[in-house]
This record gives sequence, structure tokens and C-alpha cells, in this order.
Amino acid sequence: MKISKELIEIEELEYDYFNKIHWEMAQDIQKMIDGLNSKDKIIDDWINAFKGIDKKRQTSDFARGAERIYYWLFNQFGKPNSAPIGADMFFEHYNAFVHIDIKTAKVDNPSDYKGKIPIGENQTSYASPKKGFNVNLPAYYNEGKKEQKICLTYAIGIIFKPEDKYLKILSILLVSIPNKKLYPIYKDRIIGCGKSKGKSFRYEYKNSPYFVTLPEKPYRVKFLFRNHGITEEQILGFKIK
Repeated sequence: MKISKELIEIEELEYDYFNKIHWEMAQDIQKMIDGLNSKDKIIDDWINAFKGIDKKRQTSDFARGAERIYYWLFNQFGKPNSAPIGADMFFEHYNAFVHIDIKTAKVDNPSDYKGKIPIGENQTSYASPKKGFNVNLPAYYNEGKKEQKICLTYAIGIIFKPEDKYLKILSILLVSIPNKKLYPIYKDRIIGCGKSKGKSFRYEYKNSPYFVTLPEKPYRVKFLFRNHGITEEQILGFKIK
């Protein structure tokens, strides 16, 4: 397959912002971890109510708390956009619109990590003509107009484990999700079953974990944090070379 200049430029931008986001977080990893663990200071005031809800709600409620921390950490990352359709965080830059979604998974639920991550219809532009799921984000915003900018999508995945009464963070990942225009390259091999039929899919980056068009084939996933004793294989299902 001949790869067009447009597709290479899209991956270059995806990789550029992937590194920008990673750099933003890597400046003070301890600040991020302290923020995510700030819940522990008042744990006796919420843990009983938390234990009383079903496991699915526990994961989503844990994500809601984590989102507050990332809003704070990303407060200088581009200009926030108020569009009601989009990821948890949505920023405009001079040459791109950037969506960043926060995902959480319990360690005993490997269907939500291990080389894959669940993606909703408002969190990606990537779509398949063969698979039956909806996406609400465009490949470009204002496509064909003077103001046209690429739509880039990323996810921060937090894997945690309930331990005693605490919620222990085992790993935090940054994942770059391909733009819709890259379907001719990645096709359906990166698409797995979603959580909500017709409205989501699991991005199975383990099946093609690289920026394929870039010369050094960098990975589309990076660790932001990995707890002592946790291996890459335990979280990804494979080892980053």
C-alpha cells in the first residue's frame, strides 16, 4: 500500500502531541500521584458509601475523581473548548484540536487493559465501514475551510487495585488513538468489542502498537507511572522494546 503524504503528516502530528502530553505529565510525576492519592486523606468519610455501590459504578466513580486531578494538571495545556460532544478534556492548539479521555480499570478486569482500552463514540474519530459502531468526532474540524484543524485523540488509562480500604494505583498509561483517516493503515485489526453496543469499541493497540508510517516506528503507548513490582507485560500483555 502506498502511504500518502496526508497520512504521514497526520501521524507526525499525533506523535508530536503524544510527546507533548507525555512531557506535560512527566515534569512532575509525584504531583500527579499525590493528586490521585489525595482521596486517601479523607477516606473514612467516603469509603463506606463507595463500597456500597456496584463494581461498575465503583470504576466510573473512581474515574470521576481522577478527572478532577487531570483538569488541574492540564490547566495550561492549550485553550479549553466548550463543545458538548468530546472527551473529558478538549483543547484547541494552533494546528490541532486535542481530546484527552481518562479511563480507569480494576486490575481484576483485564478486558479493559492488557493492550486495549475502551473508547466511546465521543472520544475518537476512528471508524470502520464494516463494524457497526458510531463515532461523533470528525477527522478534521472545519474540514475544507480556512480554519481546518486535525482532530487528535488520546486516553490516559489508570489501572488500580482495591487494597484493604484503599484504592492502590498500579499503573498509568498514555495511549494515542489513530485518526479516522488512518483506517487504510490500521483497518479492523485494532477494533475489539465495545462496552456499549453501537456506541463504543475497544482500541486493541496490542495488534498494531506503533505509529506505522514513522521511520523509527515509535509506540502508541507510554507509561506515565508503573508501581514497583508491576511489569510491562502485566499491564500491556507485551513488552515495549
